[in-house]
Amino acid sequence: MAFPEPKLKKPELPTKLLFTLECKQGAVRAVRFNVDGNYCLTCGSDKSLKLWNPHKGTLLKSYSGHGYEVLDAAG
Repeated sequence: MAFPEPKLKKPELPTKLLFTLECKQGAVRAVRFNVDGNYCLTCGSDKSLKLWNPHKGTLLKSYSGHGYEVLDAAG
């Protein structure tokens, strides 16, 4: 007995802008979300990392003191 092949759907990306964070970091080099999407880090050319609540748009913590531009982060 043969079963039909399941039809795979292409993943859909968001098509409208929901929110903009004004991070004031110069050029933002990367944005990284945690696993459940409740926090995000922005990496900037101003040598800082900023931790955000992306749902409320609030800045939670700013990390500075890096010697060069912050190009990426992992959490």
